[in-house]
Amino acid sequence: MSEIKVGIIGCGSIAEVAHFPRIKENAETELIAVCDIEEEKAKETATKWNAKSWYTDYKRMLADEKLDAVVIATPPKFHWEQGLAAAEADVHTLVEKPMTVTNMEAWDVVHAFKKTDKKLMVGCDRRYWLQSQWTKELIEDGVIGKVHMGRSTMHEGWPLYQGKIAHTGFRLDPALSGGAALADTGAHAIDLLVWLLGSPVKRVVGVAKRVATPAEYSKCDDLAVVLMEHENGAYGYVSCNRFSPVASYFAECYGDQGMIFLGSDATNPYQSVPMAVFTNRDYEEDELPEILRKYRWPHLFWAEDRVTHPVEKRWVPIIPPRIPNNYQRLWKHFIDCILNDKEPLTKGADGAHAVEVMCAVFKSMEIGGWVDLPLTEEVVPPGYTSNRKEI
Repeated sequence: MSEIKVGIIGCGSIAEVAHFPRIKENAETELIAVCDIEEEKAKETATKWNAKSWYTDYKRMLADEKLDAVVIATPPKFHWEQGLAAAEADVHTLVEKPMTVTNMEAWDVVHAFKKTDKKLMVGCDRRYWLQSQWTKELIEDGVIGKVHMGRSTMHEGWPLYQGKIAHTGFRLDPALSGGAALADTGAHAIDLLVWLLGSPVKRVVGVAKRVATPAEYSKCDDLAVVLMEHENGAYGYVSCNRFSPVASYFAECYGDQGMIFLGSDATNPYQSVPMAVFTNRDYEEDELPEILRKYRWPHLFWAEDRVTHPVEKRWVPIIPPRIPNNYQRLWKHFIDCILNDKEPLTKGADGAHAVEVMCAVFKSMEIGGWVDLPLTEEVVPPGYTSNRKEI
């Protein structure tokens, strides 16, 4: 396959910001068709991005076009039915996060793709920032020892993405989104932390509720706090909100030999660089991990690491290049997975596990305590109605 023929379902803001530019800039991909329920939006998008065809019915697009891959960039309510349709059409699929709204919806899509030889990848893009991948590499190399705990946060008020970038108001409607602080921002924070800690979640306790947003604006949760116990014994903490006036996103990993801080969406006096590493291990200069050696500038003397044995234990601030960005790296990876038959870094089961954690939060609120995973029932977030059928 020399060129991947792509169709996009949903022509909203995330498609405009993240997906259409990537398809255009990669020689291996060609935009064949776009689909949106608003006819004018579909027409305008097809013209702007040079798609060969436009549709208002995604089923017709899947039936009429000879596509190799599709992107599902619609409101989360529709990810289940469109994911199943993509599996039935036998096309590689990149579905935006959250993968679905309910846990059973998510696993339905995963199981449907297991019956095909096509890739199912989830748009949990935080894993694709270079600082995230360097953090994972350093953890796996034992630089900070055994990791026992971590934290991941994403605080971003409604006036930011929703006010400045979003094309529609679906994120405000729980019937379409399944929630906000937990389902929208939490999908990123949960997925990243589960991956960095290197272990599935064993049980969950948490809260997701509306505390600051006027009901006439949105009835979605605007605060989420989640505590996770992982199968390897580590503990993870996630916090998200939709009322902070400026964005705050960071993650922390704490091991018995050091710690790593990382972030991507904003800087502030507390978080002045995208990544910082401290290790308590003994290293000679030529033994330092390459990532640390490249960014370890001297404090007092240019040769201090050469003449200090072992090198001084101190924080190493790291500023990786911002370009290629998370979605550029995500698309390169998606293309590589299709062309070279590789397993996606953010595979369908990872997306389903994140949805399961989110649904467990609502179950936790219902019973007032810890909830074991996997869930044994479908958990439906407040304000949402599952359209799931037995398959």
